[in-house]
Amino acid sequence: YYVHLSVTGRCNAKCAGCVNSSVTHYRENDSWLLSVNDTQPERDATAILKLLEGRNESEIVVSFYGGEPLLLPEKMESVVSILSERKHSYDFRYMVYTNGQLLGEAIEKHPNLMARMWLYSVSIDGDREQHNRTRRGTDLDVIHRNLAALRRVRTGPVLMWSTLREDQSLADCFDEFLFLHERGWVDHFFWHWVETDQPFRALGSYMERYERDLDRIMETYLAWLAGGKLLPVAHLNELVIYFLTGKARGSSACAVELARNFDLAGGKVHACADLPPEFAIGTIGDDGEPNLRSVSLSSLVHYKADMGCHECGVHGYCGGRCPVQALTSTAERLVDYCQLMRLHVGTVQRYIPQILRLLPSANLTPQDIYDESAFYAQFTDVTP
Repeated sequence: YYVHLSVTGRCNAKCAGCVNSSVTHYRENDSWLLSVNDTQPERDATAILKLLEGRNESEIVVSFYGGEPLLLPEKMESVVSILSERKHSYDFRYMVYTNGQLLGEAIEKHPNLMARMWLYSVSIDGDREQHNRTRRGTDLDVIHRNLAALRRVRTGPVLMWSTLREDQSLADCFDEFLFLHERGWVDHFFWHWVETDQPFRALGSYMERYERDLDRIMETYLAWLAGGKLLPVAHLNELVIYFLTGKARGSSACAVELARNFDLAGGKVHACADLPPEFAIGTIGDDGEPNLRSVSLSSLVHYKADMGCHECGVHGYCGGRCPVQALTSTAERLVDYCQLMRLHVGTVQRYIPQILRLLPSANLTPQDIYDESAFYAQFTDVTP
């Protein structure tokens, strides 16, 4: 079970196509000025405990989100301290979603906090040229130094998260992952197509490039298996398990419509932090008391009937992908995603017979694939 806590809506970067609602829904303002949504540690820690009451959960992951949460590591530290001091039966783990630019400063000033993180998700979009072009305000050389410093103090794994835009190369992102993984600076990889309302300018040529890059990744996957190792690409391994077991997802990729987890941002409770503000499902009083309204979120996935998702051959895996994209985008862009998802699933499917032949010699079962890699997909956007 996990709770997202938006530490701040502010960010030190201006990444192309940022989807976070605390930034994108205030486009006329500089995101540095949006301090109104900064977490209030006492209020939000109290709300987390109250929201967990009556739930049969013991292991809880609190995910620090933003904006850029490492702008306010002292508030993160306060939340951790309060939850540690309160009397409860929960085993809290902590993760942070960061662009990586401020990791070094956070390690220097808050070493205990950074060492305590159970999982780190760091946004890296390829080689230096590609990354710095799309994630303006960050510098990959600085992030490299920060990851090297983090390796010396961390006890949890690092997940590299790449966001793909039409002019970006998946191969560059994968090569960067291999470079970082070889040095022990990152442990897992995930990529996701940017969520925007703009259709692809040249979908056909992009799909050709994407398929070529994915084929190369899958060939690497086979080579690692032949050597007895699992390539730690979280969502690819989840898809492999889908093919091996045939178990359908049963919801959208992030399951936001089921409201099983909570996102806290600016004194409000959301089913997903990336949904527009009007989709908040409750508020938090100054004393930390949550006030949830009775609301059905099933309308968030009504688009699936219009799109014909239930008749699509990949729906069992993708589940309609992302309700946020459906709500904030256009029909043309959604159809583009559908075509890409079919290509993605179909490409991986071609390699399943070879994967099946190699798994016994690699001494890997579907459960091993889940435990070692696919498990981490739930802490991403799940599907590309």
